[in-house]
Amino acid sequence: MGHLVPLLIVFIGFGAPWPVLARSDSVTACGSLEINEIADFRKLQNCTHVVGHVRLAYVDLTAADGAGNYSLESLASNVSEISDYLMVYRCTGLLTLQSIFPRLRIIRGQVQLFDKYALVVYENRNLKELGLVELLRVQKGFIRIESNPLLCFVGTIDWLYLLGNATQQQYSVKHNRPHSQCPLCGGPLAGFEYLKNGSEHCWNLNSPQLRPQPPRSKDCPVACGLSGCDVAGKCCDHNCITGCYSKNCALCANYQGKLGCVNQCIATYEIDRRKCISNRECRDMGRIPLARGYQCVEKCPGNQKEVVDDKGFIQCQVECKGDFHVKTAADLEVLQDCITINGSLIIELTNIKEKIVEALENTLVSVKEITGYLKVIHSAQLVSLTFLQNLDSIRGEKLVENKYALFVVNNYHLEHIWPPNHQVIIQHGMLFFHLNPRLCYDKIRQLQSSLKSGENISVADVSPNSNGERVICGDGVRSLRPTVEDSNSTAVRIILTYMDWEGMETLLGYSFYYKEAPQQNVTMYDGRHGCGHDNWLMDVTPSKSRRHVISGLKPYTQYAYFVKTLTRTDYHMQMDAYSKIGYFQTLPDRPSPVVRIHGSSESSSQIVLHWWPPIRPNGVIKSYFVTYEKQNVTKEMKDKNYLSAASSIIKDLDCECVDVLPYYSGPQPDDEDYYNKDQITYEDALPNLIYVSKHHDYRRKEFEKVVDFEHLLSIKKKPEPTTPAPPTPAPTNDTLAKEKKAAENYERYRINSEKRQRDMQDVDQEKYKIRHPMTKCSNPHATVVQQVEDKCVVEEKMTGTQLPGNQHYYNLSHLEPDTFYRVTVRACVEGVVNGCSTPADTLLKTASLRMERFIQGV
Repeated sequence: MGHLVPLLIVFIGFGAPWPVLARSDSVTACGSLEINEIADFRKLQNCTHVVGHVRLAYVDLTAADGAGNYSLESLASNVSEISDYLMVYRCTGLLTLQSIFPRLRIIRGQVQLFDKYALVVYENRNLKELGLVELLRVQKGFIRIESNPLLCFVGTIDWLYLLGNATQQQYSVKHNRPHSQCPLCGGPLAGFEYLKNGSEHCWNLNSPQLRPQPPRSKDCPVACGLSGCDVAGKCCDHNCITGCYSKNCALCANYQGKLGCVNQCIATYEIDRRKCISNRECRDMGRIPLARGYQCVEKCPGNQKEVVDDKGFIQCQVECKGDFHVKTAADLEVLQDCITINGSLIIELTNIKEKIVEALENTLVSVKEITGYLKVIHSAQLVSLTFLQNLDSIRGEKLVENKYALFVVNNYHLEHIWPPNHQVIIQHGMLFFHLNPRLCYDKIRQLQSSLKSGENISVADVSPNSNGERVICGDGVRSLRPTVEDSNSTAVRIILTYMDWEGMETLLGYSFYYKEAPQQNVTMYDGRHGCGHDNWLMDVTPSKSRRHVISGLKPYTQYAYFVKTLTRTDYHMQMDAYSKIGYFQTLPDRPSPVVRIHGSSESSSQIVLHWWPPIRPNGVIKSYFVTYEKQNVTKEMKDKNYLSAASSIIKDLDCECVDVLPYYSGPQPDDEDYYNKDQITYEDALPNLIYVSKHHDYRRKEFEKVVDFEHLLSIKKKPEPTTPAPPTPAPTNDTLAKEKKAAENYERYRINSEKRQRDMQDVDQEKYKIRHPMTKCSNPHATVVQQVEDKCVVEEKMTGTQLPGNQHYYNLSHLEPDTFYRVTVRACVEGVVNGCSTPADTLLKTASLRMERFIQGV
């Protein structure tokens, strides 16, 4: 393959020209590469675009391979693009990555290391410089350069410039060689003739950092941001890395389309995860255009086979043929995109702690037909079979034991079958349901109409004793009607309608289930894991109060919730109740501080600021306030050498607080008690049954004092008739009066009992109060005493420059040269009194006049 020669493209605009590095179109793609020894470097040869990742780990460059010695020149590759990530970890004898990747221009980060990082250089004891001299963009993912004890020239790199989306990406550069022990930029500029000026940003002494600039960066429309604009004032396209215009761009950040750079391929086919081409172009390259996913591939995916259509073209057709046994999420890969399973599906989930329900929902969503049988066994994780939401029929061409098309056995937490209002036709075969203790028998009986054979479901096939014996079914299931009574930014108070007298007899408490729900399309069984390893959170309260406060919520977040009762089982009385799915949204609150502040100065009178938005915005960020003041720096602070190796002062938060994720906090999966709150609460409440029984007996005695049961129920003991009974005499006035009085007593007793029951459900209302922030005082100059008396707060008067909430940069101008400034940034949320974050601050310094002249080449 010919050597790639840099080409010079110059855009002339207002101010300095914009040199842009372009390359020839010769592309040789290869897959992910694992480099673990010297011989593996051969994998990089004849490869210009890595469709995947590159991992260099434990490579010992001080050794020689089996063929003899090697030279640094033999390690150099022509790789210019990596679609996923680059990792360099614990490589011995590696001095610079320039010897391996001298032409690498972009790391796209489409798939990231640990779902987070696109560039990782970690614990390389001999590495002295990064040397990625032509790198222009890390499009997605974080950058982590840490624990390389000899590494210099990391503070001289404009990391912010490399980021494709600076508000979502971050970088961590720490625990490398101290800047004060590293050289500065400003050496010779060999090999880069098109860069005539010096630079304070460099990869090493000989290689300034390439940072193509737009034709204009001043007096551009606000919408252009830091991308700049052309001479006519049109914003430059940030998707084009090497120029201002998307059309004919030499290097696109995401995909290169026919008319320019695009974010995704629409009605075209993606090739090598970097370019969009037409169906014909894909065919002309000898590849196959995939109808689903719009990809241009060399061969069909694993669960698809090649077929020739009527026109003689090769197509990929999903082939889901055979019996599929799903035990873990990895077994689902071959079922991706299946519409018809030409065989049988067996689900037997073995890893009780694997969060597999969501994977089942995503993978099996397109399945409409199973030609064989469906078998679900020993899967305690499953609460329902609604992950087969589009399944229409089970044909039963192959049966379990030559009889059963739907075989469901020993699924402890299974309590629902198909999605609501959905029926699955069973063309041939019968049902077999056993040992599903939470699945009500009547729900299984409802499947009778789906059997095309017309045979009735027998007790031998579907047992009423081993299905649903641990839950209350049928008429014993009632409805709860919860509503949101009050809320603030982190808590909500839910109130239920009054439980009747009969329900209070067996009630122990309530279980409240809730989860984040950006859209109001949640069902009770979405993502539910029988053992609790899902995104549903649960509050269990062993109280008969109809009020409950759910706390620890995220501000300005919508949640879905439902409520169920926790009851004891009485021989004569069985009752359980559920609510429908409801939604609530918490109120906004003050945001957390901005994550980080970056500043750079290439002019003696200016500092360009950039900051990362708060991790917890807690609402809609309406504005940012930026303030700055000149700072007198002591000798000790000067010794920290803020600008000796870099003009950008970065507030690197080594101790950043990590948000607690409620779904992954608290008891770990090993703590199975967390997932059995209902049972624990039930067991803890058992001693109270003694009290409940005594109270029940006492109530019955009180009732008997005021009510004559024989009159109310017309129950009278009569002797065995030997002769025809005489006609019943007409009731006397005295009898009628007694019956009327008994009825009045009963009604009075019923009213009093209901009042006592309601009072019991409304007890301790003060305990369920939610705290609210104080309102804004009408008097902006109210004293502290007035604020306490009026229960209000004076609105804080903000100072500094106010910027819109979608702007994360600002240019400080009219500053003094070679001077330190203390800069603060605050984020403010809309609709919250004093809703501005704690100030985040950093110390920045303007460039000296000497540095400014050096940058300008004077």
